[in-house]
Amino acid sequence: MIAYGIQDVPLTAIPENITEAIKEPEEAAARMLILLSVAFCASNSAEADKIADWLKKEDLWQAASENEKFFFREHETTDEEKAKLSFQFEGAYMLAWVLGRVEVYPDPSSECDLELVGDFFANVPPVLAETDDLFEDAGFERITSIHDEYLFYKMAALYFKHIKKTDKENTSNVHSAAAHQRYLVLEWLLNPDDLEWDQLIELFNGEE
Repeated sequence: MIAYGIQDVPLTAIPENITEAIKEPEEAAARMLILLSVAFCASNSAEADKIADWLKKEDLWQAASENEKFFFREHETTDEEKAKLSFQFEGAYMLAWVLGRVEVYPDPSSECDLELVGDFFANVPPVLAETDDLFEDAGFERITSIHDEYLFYKMAALYFKHIKKTDKENTSNVHSAAAHQRYLVLEWLLNPDDLEWDQLIELFNGEE
Protein backbone atom coordinates (compact mmCIF):
# COMPACT_ATOMS: atom_id res chain seq x y z
CA MET A 1 0.00 0.00 0.00
CA ILE A 2 2.84 2.37 0.81
CA ALA A 3 4.23 1.85 -2.69
CA TYR A 4 0.97 3.21 -4.10
CA GLY A 5 0.71 6.09 -1.66
CA ILE A 6 -2.07 4.63 0.52
CA GLN A 7 -0.75 5.80 3.89
CA ASP A 8 -3.42 8.01 5.45
CA VAL A 9 -6.16 5.52 6.32
CA PRO A 10 -8.07 5.95 9.60
CA LEU A 11 -8.92 2.53 11.02
CA THR A 12 -11.26 1.88 13.93
CA ALA A 13 -10.53 -1.85 13.78
CA ILE A 14 -8.24 -4.23 11.93
CA PRO A 15 -10.16 -5.93 9.09
CA GLU A 16 -10.96 -9.54 9.87
CA ASN A 17 -9.20 -12.32 8.01
CA ILE A 18 -11.71 -13.85 5.60
CA THR A 19 -11.13 -17.54 4.94
CA GLU A 20 -13.78 -18.30 2.33
CA ALA A 21 -15.83 -16.65 -0.37
CA ILE A 22 -19.51 -16.06 0.35
CA LYS A 23 -20.54 -16.46 -3.28
CA GLU A 24 -20.07 -19.60 -5.36
CA PRO A 25 -17.76 -19.68 -8.42
CA GLU A 26 -20.79 -20.00 -10.71
CA GLU A 27 -22.27 -16.83 -9.17
CA ALA A 28 -18.99 -15.01 -9.71
CA ALA A 29 -18.84 -16.15 -13.33
CA ALA A 30 -22.40 -14.92 -13.91
CA ARG A 31 -21.65 -11.56 -12.25
CA MET A 32 -18.54 -11.21 -14.41
CA LEU A 33 -20.60 -11.62 -17.58
CA ILE A 34 -23.29 -9.23 -16.34
CA LEU A 35 -20.69 -6.55 -15.65
CA LEU A 36 -19.12 -7.17 -19.05
CA SER A 37 -22.55 -6.80 -20.65
CA VAL A 38 -23.27 -3.53 -18.84
CA ALA A 39 -19.89 -2.10 -19.84
CA PHE A 40 -20.43 -3.15 -23.45
CA CYS A 41 -23.98 -1.82 -23.55
CA ALA A 42 -22.86 1.52 -22.14
CA SER A 43 -20.93 2.12 -25.36
CA ASN A 44 -23.30 0.20 -27.66
CA SER A 45 -26.81 1.08 -26.50
CA ALA A 46 -28.29 -0.04 -29.83
CA GLU A 47 -27.33 -3.61 -28.85
CA ALA A 48 -29.19 -3.53 -25.51
CA ASP A 49 -32.16 -5.63 -26.60
CA LYS A 50 -29.89 -8.17 -28.26
CA ILE A 51 -27.75 -8.37 -25.11
CA ALA A 52 -30.82 -8.83 -22.91
CA ASP A 53 -32.01 -11.67 -25.16
CA TRP A 54 -28.55 -13.26 -24.96
CA LEU A 55 -28.53 -13.05 -21.15
CA LYS A 56 -31.90 -14.83 -21.10
CA LYS A 57 -30.76 -17.47 -23.59
CA GLU A 58 -27.66 -18.22 -21.50
CA ASP A 59 -29.70 -18.34 -18.24
CA LEU A 60 -27.90 -15.26 -16.94
CA TRP A 61 -30.84 -12.86 -16.78
CA GLN A 62 -31.76 -14.00 -13.27
CA ALA A 63 -28.22 -13.10 -12.13
CA ALA A 64 -28.72 -9.47 -13.16
CA SER A 65 -29.92 -7.10 -10.45
CA GLU A 66 -33.20 -5.23 -10.79
CA ASN A 67 -31.35 -2.01 -11.58
CA GLU A 68 -29.31 -3.79 -14.24
CA LYS A 69 -32.43 -5.25 -15.81
CA PHE A 70 -33.93 -1.78 -15.90
CA PHE A 71 -30.77 -0.50 -17.57
CA PHE A 72 -30.98 -3.11 -20.32
CA ARG A 73 -34.67 -2.34 -20.88
CA GLU A 74 -34.30 1.45 -20.95
CA HIS A 75 -30.61 1.82 -21.96
CA GLU A 76 -30.78 5.59 -22.01
CA THR A 77 -27.98 7.25 -20.07
CA THR A 78 -26.00 10.47 -20.14
CA ASP A 79 -22.44 10.57 -21.45
CA GLU A 80 -21.20 10.86 -17.86
CA GLU A 81 -23.17 7.79 -16.80
CA LYS A 82 -21.90 5.85 -19.82
CA ALA A 83 -18.33 6.67 -18.86
CA LYS A 84 -18.92 5.39 -15.32
CA LEU A 85 -20.65 2.23 -16.53
CA SER A 86 -17.81 1.44 -18.92
CA PHE A 87 -15.53 1.08 -15.89
CA GLN A 88 -17.51 -2.00 -14.87
CA PHE A 89 -15.13 -3.88 -17.15
CA GLU A 90 -12.57 -3.40 -14.34
CA GLY A 91 -14.81 -5.40 -12.03
CA ALA A 92 -15.30 -8.04 -14.71
CA TYR A 93 -11.54 -8.37 -15.15
CA MET A 94 -11.01 -8.71 -11.40
CA LEU A 95 -13.55 -11.52 -11.29
CA ALA A 96 -11.82 -13.19 -14.25
CA TRP A 97 -8.65 -13.17 -12.16
CA VAL A 98 -10.52 -14.46 -9.09
CA LEU A 99 -11.83 -17.32 -11.24
CA GLY A 100 -8.38 -18.11 -12.60
CA ARG A 101 -9.30 -17.20 -16.17
CA VAL A 102 -6.47 -14.65 -16.36
CA GLU A 103 -3.14 -14.84 -14.53
CA VAL A 104 -2.19 -11.18 -14.13
CA TYR A 105 -4.06 -9.11 -11.58
CA PRO A 106 -4.61 -5.50 -12.64
CA ASP A 107 -2.21 -2.71 -11.69
CA PRO A 108 -3.89 -0.45 -9.09
CA SER A 109 -2.41 2.63 -10.75
CA SER A 110 -4.21 2.23 -14.06
CA GLU A 111 -7.10 0.83 -16.02
CA CYS A 112 -6.63 -2.52 -17.71
CA ASP A 113 -4.34 -1.95 -20.67
CA LEU A 114 -4.71 -3.47 -24.13
CA GLU A 115 -2.64 -6.51 -23.18
CA LEU A 116 -4.85 -7.32 -20.20
CA VAL A 117 -8.01 -6.68 -22.21
CA GLY A 118 -6.72 -9.02 -24.91
CA ASP A 119 -5.90 -11.70 -22.34
CA PHE A 120 -9.38 -11.33 -20.86
CA PHE A 121 -11.14 -11.91 -24.17
CA ALA A 122 -8.83 -14.81 -24.99
CA ASN A 123 -10.09 -16.62 -21.90
CA VAL A 124 -13.62 -15.32 -21.27
CA PRO A 125 -16.59 -15.70 -23.64
CA PRO A 126 -17.40 -12.34 -25.25
CA VAL A 127 -20.88 -10.85 -25.16
CA LEU A 128 -23.32 -12.86 -27.33
CA ALA A 129 -21.13 -16.01 -27.30
CA GLU A 130 -21.95 -19.37 -25.72
CA THR A 131 -20.95 -19.57 -22.05
CA ASP A 132 -21.32 -23.25 -21.10
CA ASP A 133 -17.57 -23.91 -20.89
CA LEU A 134 -17.12 -21.05 -18.42
CA PHE A 135 -19.45 -22.64 -15.91
CA GLU A 136 -18.39 -26.26 -16.34
CA ASP A 137 -15.02 -25.76 -14.63
CA ALA A 138 -15.61 -22.61 -12.57
CA GLY A 139 -13.41 -22.36 -9.49
CA PHE A 140 -11.58 -19.77 -7.39
CA GLU A 141 -7.95 -18.81 -7.00
CA ARG A 142 -6.44 -19.33 -3.54
CA ILE A 143 -8.55 -17.43 -1.03
CA THR A 144 -5.40 -15.97 0.56
CA SER A 145 -4.48 -14.29 -2.73
CA ILE A 146 -8.02 -12.98 -3.21
CA HIS A 147 -8.06 -11.71 0.35
CA ASP A 148 -4.80 -9.83 -0.18
CA GLU A 149 -6.32 -7.98 -3.13
CA TYR A 150 -9.47 -7.35 -1.14
CA LEU A 151 -7.53 -5.77 1.73
CA PHE A 152 -5.59 -3.51 -0.62
CA TYR A 153 -8.71 -2.19 -2.34
CA LYS A 154 -10.54 -1.89 0.95
CA MET A 155 -7.74 0.31 2.27
CA ALA A 156 -7.79 2.30 -0.97
CA ALA A 157 -11.56 2.82 -0.62
CA LEU A 158 -11.13 4.03 2.97
CA TYR A 159 -8.34 6.33 1.83
CA PHE A 160 -10.43 7.95 -0.91
CA LYS A 161 -13.38 8.29 1.44
CA HIS A 162 -11.14 9.95 4.04
CA ILE A 163 -9.53 12.49 1.73
CA LYS A 164 -12.93 13.41 0.29
CA LYS A 165 -14.37 13.95 3.76
CA THR A 166 -11.38 16.00 4.93
CA ASP A 167 -11.01 17.85 1.62
CA LYS A 168 -7.43 16.68 1.12
CA GLU A 169 -5.54 16.18 -2.12
CA ASN A 170 -5.12 12.72 -3.55
CA THR A 171 -1.43 11.95 -3.15
CA SER A 172 -1.71 8.29 -4.13
CA ASN A 173 -1.13 6.88 -7.59
CA VAL A 174 -4.14 4.53 -7.38
CA HIS A 175 -6.65 4.88 -10.22
CA SER A 176 -9.74 5.72 -8.16
CA ALA A 177 -12.42 4.75 -10.70
CA ALA A 178 -10.83 1.41 -11.56
CA ALA A 179 -10.09 0.68 -7.90
CA HIS A 180 -13.71 1.39 -6.96
CA GLN A 181 -15.06 -1.21 -9.40
CA ARG A 182 -12.51 -3.82 -8.32
CA TYR A 183 -13.35 -3.25 -4.68
CA LEU A 184 -17.09 -3.55 -5.36
CA VAL A 185 -16.76 -7.06 -6.79
CA LEU A 186 -14.41 -8.22 -4.05
CA GLU A 187 -16.76 -6.85 -1.38
CA TRP A 188 -19.67 -8.60 -3.08
CA LEU A 189 -17.67 -11.84 -3.20
CA LEU A 190 -16.38 -11.83 0.39
CA ASN A 191 -18.73 -9.73 2.52
CA PRO A 192 -20.22 -12.04 5.19
CA ASP A 193 -23.49 -10.09 5.01
CA ASP A 194 -23.97 -11.77 1.61
CA LEU A 195 -25.23 -8.58 -0.02
CA GLU A 196 -27.00 -8.60 -3.36
CA TRP A 197 -25.52 -6.34 -6.04
CA ASP A 198 -28.08 -3.53 -5.76
CA GLN A 199 -27.83 -3.61 -1.96
CA LEU A 200 -24.07 -3.20 -2.21
CA ILE A 201 -24.31 -0.29 -4.66
CA GLU A 202 -26.89 1.41 -2.46
CA LEU A 203 -24.68 0.94 0.61
CA PHE A 204 -21.65 2.43 -1.16
CA ASN A 205 -23.66 5.35 -2.54
CA GLY A 206 -24.95 6.08 0.93
CA GLU A 207 -21.39 6.29 2.28
CA GLU A 208 -20.25 8.82 -0.31
